[in-house]
Amino acid sequence: MKGAIKEIQKRNYLSITPKVEDIKVVYKWIETFNVPHFYFQVFFDKVYGISFEQILSIIADSDNDGVIFSVEKDSKNQNKTTIKINSKTGIQIAYKIDEPKHKSIRKEMNRGRLLFYVTFEGGTAYLDVDNLRKILQISKTKF
Repeated sequence: MKGAIKEIQKRNYLSITPKVEDIKVVYKWIETFNVPHFYFQVFFDKVYGISFEQILSIIADSDNDGVIFSVEKDSKNQNKTTIKINSKTGIQIAYKIDEPKHKSIRKEMNRGRLLFYVTFEGGTAYLDVDNLRKILQISKTKF
């Protein structure tokens, strides 16, 4: 029990969570097509964003391990190895969120198999347009 509690308390920050297996794929995509990539993490009250370039910079510095980011493998992410980067390292691009309405759906597939999922309707994110432009590196004249 103590070991489980210690594992849960490992981090004291909310995180932006790229999967380790995606790092190589995204890097190759950027290298091939010269298209910048960004990660956005939506919380119940705010949205943070970070560039893929900044993610690489953070994880390349071993001094940041355990401080700004950690590498974890947990059941919430299908036991995939995930980098958990302190969301406050990114840029806050939404300062308020109105949650969408959600409802559960049951769909019957062929041969009687049932599929359950959640749908969302509505919801609003109140964007800080200046910060969004900043993270996307778009000048005021082009946006």
